[in-house]
Amino acid sequence: MQPLQCTECGALVGVEKFSWEHTSVQWNAAARARCQVLGAGDPGRDGRPGAPRRACPALSDSVTAAAESGAVPVHDDRPVPTPIVVP
Repeated sequence: MQPLQCTECGALVGVEKFSWEHTSVQWNAAARARCQVLGAGDPGRDGRPGAPRRACPALSDSVTAAAESGAVPVHDDRPVPTPIVVP
């Protein structure tokens, strides 16, 4: 994981980009408190404690921009193959 700052709110998170489709983000309390989408009091998805948190579109955009510029390396940049569906 490497540190990445959201370009909108300034939240500092840990990011690892395994592929263009797979990103891991590690939040801490300070980053959640700064994020306008997640906020410090977000209990999880649909209000269920322990459930996965929602994604922040601004942070997603920041991660994509950092990956496109090379600031965040993409470990495997091959596209995910489209599955073949046999009727």
